Amino acid sequence: MTKIEIPKNLIPKLGPSMKMDIHWIDVQLNDGRVFFKMVVRGGRFITGSKKDTNGEGLVSFTTNDIKNIRRQKLFKWWPIWP
Repeated sequence: MTKIEIPKNLIPKLGPSMKMDIHWIDVQLNDGRVFFKMVVRGGRFITGSKKDTNGEGLVSFTTNDIKNIRRQKLFKWWPIWP
């Protein structure tokens, strides 16, 4: 399992926890790539993707690569970020 820490300035964008202290977020990287449905545990760490077993898997970016995050929505309004 990989644990990638969310930059401190982006943590307020998580909002209240979903069930059992888990958040699902979309992550936008500095190079323009977007990773949808990433799992955040403990209010700070990206542990994998929603499709991974228990939301724990390999993450192919680092904390320094993260440009922006947003809570997962039912509908993807990409490329519009709040």
